[in-house]
Amino acid sequence: MFQKRNFDRMDTITETDVLVIGAGPIGLAAANLLADQGVNVMLVERHAGTSDEPRAISVTDETLRVMQQIGIMDRLAPEMLMDTGARYFGRKEQLLAEVYPASPRLGQPGKSQFDQPVMESLLLDAARDRPRIDIRFNTEAFRITDGPTYADTVLIDDGGKHTVRSKWVVACDGGRSPVRSQLGIPMEGSTQTQKWIVVDTINSPSEPERFSEFHCNGTRPVVVVPGAKGRRRYEFMLLPGEEAAEVTSPEAIIRLIAPFQAITAADIRRAAVYVAHQRVALTYRVGRVLLAGDAAHMMPPFAGQALNAGIRDVANLAWKIAANVHGTGTDALVNTYQAERRPHAVDMVRLSHRIGKVVMNVNPVLTAIRDAAITASGIVPSAKGWLAGMKFLKQPYFTDGCVADSSTAVPKGAAAALVGRSLAQPQVTLPTGDAVPLDTVLGTGWALLYFPYDRRAPFEVRRVDTVGSSTGETDGGARLALTGATPVTGASGAFATVEGSGVTLVVRPDRYVAAAMTPANAQATLEALGAYVPELARLQHAKTGLPATR
Repeated sequence: MFQKRNFDRMDTITETDVLVIGAGPIGLAAANLLADQGVNVMLVERHAGTSDEPRAISVTDETLRVMQQIGIMDRLAPEMLMDTGARYFGRKEQLLAEVYPASPRLGQPGKSQFDQPVMESLLLDAARDRPRIDIRFNTEAFRITDGPTYADTVLIDDGGKHTVRSKWVVACDGGRSPVRSQLGIPMEGSTQTQKWIVVDTINSPSEPERFSEFHCNGTRPVVVVPGAKGRRRYEFMLLPGEEAAEVTSPEAIIRLIAPFQAITAADIRRAAVYVAHQRVALTYRVGRVLLAGDAAHMMPPFAGQALNAGIRDVANLAWKIAANVHGTGTDALVNTYQAERRPHAVDMVRLSHRIGKVVMNVNPVLTAIRDAAITASGIVPSAKGWLAGMKFLKQPYFTDGCVADSSTAVPKGAAAALVGRSLAQPQVTLPTGDAVPLDTVLGTGWALLYFPYDRRAPFEVRRVDTVGSSTGETDGGARLALTGATPVTGASGAFATVEGSGVTLVVRPDRYVAAAMTPANAQATLEALGAYVPELARLQHAKTGLPATR
């Protein structure tokens, strides 16, 4: 699977399709997704193993959908507190607002609490089960040299220096990213002036309510996040004059947590002082190297979006890199990664910063105005609904990138509601009578969802797979073809805007809708997408050889 060749300078160079740097949750997810797209991956991590410290603790439905795709949800779910909301308390500990995600549409709860070491361990197990992934711990990426069609990366491990030659490098090496530094990519934004004490505890005796608590008390703001199996997180704002070593001692932590629960030193899993950044890399790509996760963006924790943004990054990027490696995707397709992901990352950084300013405020006048304003929003139903439904957490919506404008050729409601957005994932019923999540039917590649004019008829999932390579090697000789059609029913109104319309949705491998088309504009739509994936413009049925637009 991984080849070694001798070049003129007599160095031994290991070749692979993609080098992923960093085996945190983002790098591990990237490796798994790439392998499932049929490319060979080397995953390197400078530490001896995955992290055993809890860091990120909140996941969205989109992240869990990716975990489902990778195949670890059955083991991850029992370790999570799923389907959670948040409560905000004012300076007098009065309840200001109770917020809860709007009705989930992606097949998973809108917001849940998880344990990062557990997720990393399960992602590592999944990677080890995939023969296309070569995992190397205690290995540091030292220097990257860009070539016309490859990048050479010097790796340092216990055996010395080695070189790996890959078609692409994905840097998931954290907020202090050495790769980003080497490439000289600047970050725009700022560093939060307030520091916070973060404490993770175990052995909480009672079953927690499914709400995070934000105590915006104007003196020492506190965030309390419940978890599964007795886990709990506390975050306290560090006050002027306090020293990190002093406030993170077991005695100090026990005193801080006392108003919420009684703990002992043995219950303290981790205690540290951190400072948050709100920064985004100016570019996500230099040559054959791409940034993802904290290497591309850093944000305060208040919106719980940092890890979720990173998972969105690699879900967006993996299939594009794979298509390029296979020869079915252009360089322009890889460039859409930044066009699609950076604007949403900027939005999430700004949102996290704004929520932090509300939570951290200690000015008596401003906190009083804040409490009154939030309470007053109860008299405006639309504002209250926006807050209570967590609609401030905007979902990604692509108007630029690998999408085709369908607004003039299909019913307005269908195009406006679905194109550029993540496809809903309802439970659907197969012809056999089995009920399965829609993603199970979609497969790992592109798909076409056809909705017949008869509303009572099943809609049809037409899978588009990579075919034409009997060896399974990524030699650039692959092509895309329709390989089968499955009629399904029971979508429970998830596609009400296109039922009975005769519209076909073009769904990307990352489950985003690239276009909506009718027979009249089908060929033009596929040709527009062909700028990124040329094979779509020539899409045929694998068995009949007929054009897919018939």
